Amino acid sequence: MKRTTLLRGFRFFLFGTLALTAPAPLSATGQAEQNGAAQQNATKPAPEDIYTLQHQLLPGILFSDKGSLLFNDLFSGKTAPFIAMVQEPLGTRYTSGIGFSREHLDNSDVVLISFAPPFTEPNCLHAALVRQGDTFRYITLEFGNTVEKVRSTAFLCEWTPDFRHINYGARNYDDLKSFRSELLTILRKPAKDKP
Repeated sequence: MKRTTLLRGFRFFLFGTLALTAPAPLSATGQAEQNGAAQQNATKPAPEDIYTLQHQLLPGILFSDKGSLLFNDLFSGKTAPFIAMVQEPLGTRYTSGIGFSREHLDNSDVVLISFAPPFTEPNCLHAALVRQGDTFRYITLEFGNTVEKVRSTAFLCEWTPDFRHINYGARNYDDLKSFRSELLTILRKPAKDKP
């Protein structure tokens, strides 16, 4: 599996052609690539491809001029274009483990994404796409280990529009309910008091 396949899905999404275009007829080489892709659907995707999705593509789209399109689709429950973008490079097995929930928390609209359980750090357990007025935030709960390597834990993090990765520290939970609860606390703080 190559990152170029994941990036191609990203380009399709950005140009609005995902799910609207019929695939081109396959040559013998194209057929072999498609057969290889079907075999990859039966195996675990490469951790670096999952990382690319969770730490580069999602915030990349959210903080681009297509951020509203992505957010509005997911917030309205139209998840098929996103799943199609992810399914080709990462496989059906991976996308079947992705869950979405949407809600309005105080002055924020939030799309919570739960990913298939990560098998390597720093892949995400959950991510929150947050819209506050015209501003977006991308907050993640990432799988990781404590410095002492004593036990598995999670880290609350955020990607900023200028692609800085902020690590707010270790957390002793990994479930969506606790992530949502802490997210609500974060979103209620004044901007200067953000973690």
